[in-house]
Amino acid sequence: MLLRTLLIWFIQALLFGIGIGTAGLAAHLLGPLLASAFAIHELIPTALVFFAAAAGLGWLGSRYWPEDWTYNPLL
Repeated sequence: MLLRTLLIWFIQALLFGIGIGTAGLAAHLLGPLLASAFAIHELIPTALVFFAAAAGLGWLGSRYWPEDWTYNPLL
């Protein structure tokens, strides 16, 4: 169970890193026009705060939620 949880967190962190890297690379390569159009310089800190809060709430939920409520036969 611990290994599965760690693997899920690793995959989420990897995908998040790929997304942030792609956004940063696009802003760097396509210049200030793209960065100002999509406000990437504001999006990255916002995304970091959002995913940190979502991860914290998810951890709290998985820790304190009754086990029978989280049962999913498809997993």
